[in-house]
Amino acid sequence: MVWAFAVVAVATLYLALRYKRFQSWVEPVLTITVAIGLAAAAVIWLADSRTVVPEPVAPRNVIAPEEIVLSQMQFTVGQPVTSYRVTGTITNNSAATLQSMRLSITLANCPAGACRPVGTDTALIVARVLPGESQPFTTFVVFTGSDLLQITEPQWTWTVSDVRALARSLPPQ
Repeated sequence: MVWAFAVVAVATLYLALRYKRFQSWVEPVLTITVAIGLAAAAVIWLADSRTVVPEPVAPRNVIAPEEIVLSQMQFTVGQPVTSYRVTGTITNNSAATLQSMRLSITLANCPAGACRPVGTDTALIVARVLPGESQPFTTFVVFTGSDLLQITEPQWTWTVSDVRALARSLPPQ
């Protein structure tokens, strides 16, 4: 935009140097050109300086952790003995397609009903599960230092968090 005013100013100066009759017009033409340029710059500056506050957009596909049901959970000791293979089934009871979730698993040793916590580990489960569908999953968790304890009666608890829905829904197959 600045170049347009520069072209008008250079053309005016060129015409003033080339034609003697145009010299009397140089001052008014340059004054008007500069005034229009300053007014345009002020309007652009005012338009850009306004802060636009975007309206909060509610996510379209939201899945609450309560809408994810884990069943048939099995825990198998792995190698090394501090790791465990976790298998189960994810059921998506929401209206959106599940993309991923975090599964926090806590291990406690409960001989004679007296429970002592061993540790907690969190795994990221990436599984695309359609609404109303179920899918098996497998992951691994590690409880550091659990090899120092003799776990006789393990008790497992788990929670689902950070549930993410697929940005677009997959068509039913």
